[in-house]
Amino acid sequence: MKEDIGHAESDQFGSGVRQRRQELGITLDQLAESSGVSSAALSRLERGILNPSLRNALAIAKGLGCDLSELVQQESAEVVRAGENLRFEDERTGIVRLTLARPSPEVELLSYCVPAGASSARFGAHKRGTKEIFHMVAGRLEVHAPDQVIQLEGGDTATVRADCEHWFVNPGEAPAHFILTILR
Repeated sequence: MKEDIGHAESDQFGSGVRQRRQELGITLDQLAESSGVSSAALSRLERGILNPSLRNALAIAKGLGCDLSELVQQESAEVVRAGENLRFEDERTGIVRLTLARPSPEVELLSYCVPAGASSARFGAHKRGTKEIFHMVAGRLEVHAPDQVIQLEGGDTATVRADCEHWFVNPGEAPAHFILTILR
């Protein structure tokens, strides 16, 4: 059984292929050569006439040097309403984490509220090159990394390597609120 991507996704995919191909400055013939999909089929696909098989869609993405997901255009905006966020509360520490956005597998935006005196678990090393950006909204926070302890207060921002063990502590007498951006 041949798996196809859906019609709406096909139109988005075709537009994404055309846009990426034009950004790279390559012709249909060049893409046909690198992907193994005929230039006639690529032309029909870009115009939304052809619904590609999953196999061909993957080959085209590879020929363009990108992931398939990059070729399916997203909505111009994604909105998460208050109360719809994924929420986690650590019963032991009282630390609350909200997932604000995850626009791609490589980027995550989180909101943390850390009670006075609370400490997070020790986070193991993330993938090599991962960074975490702490932006303090209110309160105080100590970010612990193997070679240093970073003191932060409301309005401060710190970028920290997260490819090593790390954790945070609220040394203050009031809750600490910070926004964490993870770049993988």
